[in-house]
Amino acid sequence: MSDRAAPLLEVEDLSVTFGSEEGDVHAVRGVSFAVEAGEVLGVVGESGSGKSVSLMAVPRLLPGSARVTGSIRFDGTELIGAGQDTLRGLRGADVAVIFQDPMSSLNPVHTVGRQIAEARRAHGAVSKDEAWADAVAALALVDIPQPEARAKQYPHEFSGGMRQRAMIAMAMVNKPRLIIADEPTTALDVTVQAQVLEVLDQVRVESGASMVLVSHDLGVVAGTADRVQVMYGGTIVETGPTEEVFERPRMPYTVGLLSSLPVVDQLGGRLQPIPGAPPSLVALPPGCSFAPRCPLVEDACREVEPALETVAADHETRCRRWQVLADGSATDLFARGGASEATGNDFEVSA
Repeated sequence: MSDRAAPLLEVEDLSVTFGSEEGDVHAVRGVSFAVEAGEVLGVVGESGSGKSVSLMAVPRLLPGSARVTGSIRFDGTELIGAGQDTLRGLRGADVAVIFQDPMSSLNPVHTVGRQIAEARRAHGAVSKDEAWADAVAALALVDIPQPEARAKQYPHEFSGGMRQRAMIAMAMVNKPRLIIADEPTTALDVTVQAQVLEVLDQVRVESGASMVLVSHDLGVVAGTADRVQVMYGGTIVETGPTEEVFERPRMPYTVGLLSSLPVVDQLGGRLQPIPGAPPSLVALPPGCSFAPRCPLVEDACREVEPALETVAADHETRCRRWQVLADGSATDLFARGGASEATGNDFEVSA
């Protein structure tokens, strides 16, 4: 019998479907993953790939129209079908969410300190004075200067970066065991983004919390996450240790994401966008959902969607042609003449 502790979060065969006038939207399809205690999992992919929906299903923050199936276990407790009392005790206490737009997440008519204090009192038998002290301490923890004075200010008096820090403070005030950070640096400039990420990682390490980081920014994930999962068409198409996946991608879609990034030492070179557009989640193509955009596609790819296949230690890919990438016979998959001609785009990296 193994002595290894069970993961803090276990998601198995998760599917989320929404009804629409055009038909059912299969936003998440058969997603399975786990998050260990103290681990950081990065989730990347284009808009509409199912990143946020799959994570918002964990604390059950999806609209009532969502049809959710599968299993979500937090510390052994099944959350699919759990009652509201169980969920209320979980949200904001054991599981905290940092949303991508702090201005719409903070109440404009209450001070920042009051909102953090309310979050503290909702999950702890503390007085108003104790909750206020905890709110001030949380603001200090995220490096907001003059936290006592700032706690008495309103959200509109904070800059974008400070509002995001306030959201981190609110998330951490109850010392959660799992943080779900949904695009926490959206709309922030690069300098402020780096500061916010540093603060988030600092408070996470100090608390020992696990984190799931949803992001479009592969650089952010590369510098933060222990493991990464790449999503496309509502499902996971590649997953593994961050360095392994980024250094040795075994899914053409992952190669395309990495190839589309500007490279500092190649100024004047051309960016390599992935041709085409993501599939409609109402009418997914048969077979592999990436097949219509894939430079390695063959007839079998269009017939049956491949299962996740192990290609190295803890590294899985949903591609039947991963060996072509492994042996190096496929290079510059999305080079000019392929992707850029297919899309009509012709970008250049300039100083």
